[in-house]
Amino acid sequence: MRKLLVRLLLSILIGGVMLYLAARKIDWTGTWDALSAARWWVLLPYFGTMAVQHLFRAWRWKFLLAPIHAVPFSRILPIASVGFAAIIALPLRMGELVRPYLIADPPRVRMSHGLGTMAVERVVDGLILALGCFGVVMLARARGAPVPAWLLGAGLVALGLFLAALGVLVMALWQRRRAVELCRRLFSLFSKRLGDRLAGVAEGIVDGFSALPSARSMALFLLGTLAYWALNGVAVWTMSWGFGIELGLGASTAMMVIVGVGIMIPAGPGFIGNFEFFASGALDLYAPREVVARRGAAFILALHAANAAWYMLTG
Repeated sequence: MRKLLVRLLLSILIGGVMLYLAARKIDWTGTWDALSAARWWVLLPYFGTMAVQHLFRAWRWKFLLAPIHAVPFSRILPIASVGFAAIIALPLRMGELVRPYLIADPPRVRMSHGLGTMAVERVVDGLILALGCFGVVMLARARGAPVPAWLLGAGLVALGLFLAALGVLVMALWQRRRAVELCRRLFSLFSKRLGDRLAGVAEGIVDGFSALPSARSMALFLLGTLAYWALNGVAVWTMSWGFGIELGLGASTAMMVIVGVGIMIPAGPGFIGNFEFFASGALDLYAPREVVARRGAAFILALHAANAAWYMLTG
């Protein structure tokens, strides 16, 4: 209980700092006026787009699970929906454990198998977002846009971390038995029972990487992933129309990529703070400062609220 409380306080602190940094740039009077004048009809196409991307986000998981055990989509969709809601509701991204827990159906699918599929999913998502964020920052610098140092740093750190994670996945597949045995020996220094137990978990996680060598499974997973992220960009673009910003599909996708990197940072429930800080930084690349402080702030608040509402209600 104490550890959970410490984690919760830490998550609120991280999110609170980022929320403060984002909020100090806002013209609140102009923001409330923009919210009042917004074209709220855009919520209809926005939620329609979110419904399609939600299906793709759940559907792609099917192809990571397939080499372990064929799980019907009728079971995957509700479990994925609850898991997506948990990621938003719980601090420090602890909700990532919900899907592996719910999909577990021993002996065919163990929780460790589910954790392995989550590892693959997160590495692929992270690489797409990190490469996208780095590319967006480089393009912005090339056209002379003012790029804050923290945004460039975030792109570089994310890219480095996920390339390293990809290396770990490749090594675990290449030397599977050695990786499991190394885990066993390392933790057996403290307790043989602990070493055996964690080696079993590690073996299950490595088994969860089974989709990687399967060209068909990975191709379909990547197809679903690209569709999911592309539709997220369309959703951001749709919402921008409601506030008269009209970013364009390219800039909307760039904003989504930067926010995606930001919300991967473990922080408070609902991504509060992360979302606003990274979204305002992204919008600074494409809109004048006075627009970001008023209509931009209203757009970011509405986008965050609508996104969270979608996942919580479907969950």
